[in-house]
Amino acid sequence: MKKLSLICMLVMVIFINMNHVQAEEYTNYQEILFEDDSVILLKSYSSKDFKTYYKKTKRSKMFGWRIYVVHKNEPLDFIAETKIKIYNSGTTAITHNIELESEETYKKQISASGEIKVKGSGSKKKFKGSVDSSIKASVTTTSTKSSSESYDFNIKVDPRTYVSIVIRGTGEINNGVGSYYFFWIRTKKGGWETFTVMTEYYEIIKERF
Repeated sequence: MKKLSLICMLVMVIFINMNHVQAEEYTNYQEILFEDDSVILLKSYSSKDFKTYYKKTKRSKMFGWRIYVVHKNEPLDFIAETKIKIYNSGTTAITHNIELESEETYKKQISASGEIKVKGSGSKKKFKGSVDSSIKASVTTTSTKSSSESYDFNIKVDPRTYVSIVIRGTGEINNGVGSYYFFWIRTKKGGWETFTVMTEYYEIIKERF
């Protein structure tokens, strides 16, 4: 029997755990693709972008936040991460048992910049202060959660092939800026963003090398 050269994280049974999604985790996703190429994440705003968008909030008010929405309910596809790769550089096909498990997770995440802050943790995370209600009045977001699931199956890895298991999904994003006024004087400003995962699933990709 020919010896197989196999790199597979040195395990025969693979356990993958999808941990509770933390706020801002999406900013580190492997890939995010928007249906509209002009849409960008808050972290990609340039200083010029901020300057342009803040002008949209110049019409002052006596007290409170004035919100400007840059991107509203924009659909997207993402690859959160590659969980594992199984390589078979031998000459004979091999079979591995794969066990996947996901936990119940809340899928709404938020980010902020400047003087807009985030408070709380987990599903209770929100924008700090009255800006939270101002943002909610400006955009409609969906708060979703996934149920825990387990998968157990065998996968065949052909010679000179590697198999990737990735977490892929769809979602939507809202982002923009806000200015806070006190007696008609702007005293605070910053950026805000909500990211909602609508669907999330494992995908198995086979490629030759």
